[in-house]
Parts: sequence; structure tokens; C-alpha cells
Amino acid sequence: MERLGLDPDVPQQQMRKFIGPPISECFKVVYDLPQRYLADALSIYKERYKSEGQYQALVYPHMADVLDALHGREYLLAVGTLKNESTAKNMMTHYGLASFFAVVRGDVSTPSGGRTKAEILRTVMRDTNMKPEWSVLVGDTEHDRNGANEANVGFVAVTYGFGFPHDASLPMSVSSPLELLTLFP
Repeated sequence: MERLGLDPDVPQQQMRKFIGPPISECFKVVYDLPQRYLADALSIYKERYKSEGQYQALVYPHMADVLDALHGREYLLAVGTLKNESTAKNMMTHYGLASFFAVVRGDVSTPSGGRTKAEILRTVMRDTNMKPEWSVLVGDTEHDRNGANEANVGFVAVTYGFGFPHDASLPMSVSSPLELLTLFP
């Protein structure tokens, strides 16, 4: 926002809205960014995220152990994210998680716009020969839940980290990565 000559200060709770949705939507929601600034904001953001941001994430405690256990139980694991696909692959490798996943799919935006969560989930299912009724998305945002519903796959909400609030009305949720092991024996 500073590089665009705009006020970068917003409340921390407002910044949490950057988690989940496509990045262009985040700028509109968080900063009420006028359309004329969007292309430049996206370019600046992507430049910084590629050089620094992707390496500042943290893996949740026990996540690698959970992925290892699920992989050992012969669950087919995949990543379907609204992040840029090459960035998602880089991150999985950087954090030592890539070997657990059969595929990593993300947004491969075109000039006409990015892919939806449901489109990405359908790509994952096509790539892995999985049917929707055999598939479950574990996610932490409304975009995840809506994408799972649209793609007709099961959904498990997480209430840890940036996840849904603990008091949210959710049919199926977990409050820690380790709880996933009880859902997928």
C-alpha cells in the first residue's frame, strides 16, 4: 500500500481476511482498493511473496507427523489451494512436506481471471482418479467449505490457526492436526 501511495494501516482483525480468498479479492475487501490500483497491488504483492513471504509461513505442530501417519495408512493426499501453483509446490518442498502428496494443484491464473476452489478440487480429483464421494477437503475458510460443496466433496473444518472460530456451526471439525487421525483411522 505504501508503494502505491495509499495508507497501509488496517486493524489486525481486518488483515486476517487475507487468509483464504483469492488475493485480488483480499485487496478489495481489506483495503477497499479501487480497481485502478489492483494490477499494481497484485504485482507488488506477488514480487514480495515470491522472494520472502512464502518462506515466512509456519507448519502447524504435529502436521508432518499427521501427514506421515495418513500416508502410511495409504490415504491418497493432495493439495488444492488458491495459491499460485508453482508457489504452493515450492512451499511444500521448502517445508519438507512435498513427499506426502500425490499432487499439488493451485491457481494458474490467466488474463481472464483465476480458478475457483471448486475448479482446483476437480483438477485434483481428475489428476488422482478420485471420485467426489471418495474425497474430503480439510480446510480453514469459507472459500474451502464453499468449494467443497460446489465440487460435491466432503469437508472437515479446522478450528486451529487461521481456521473457523471454535463456536462456528460446523457439521465436522477438528481443533488440532492430531484430531485428523481419529477421523481417518
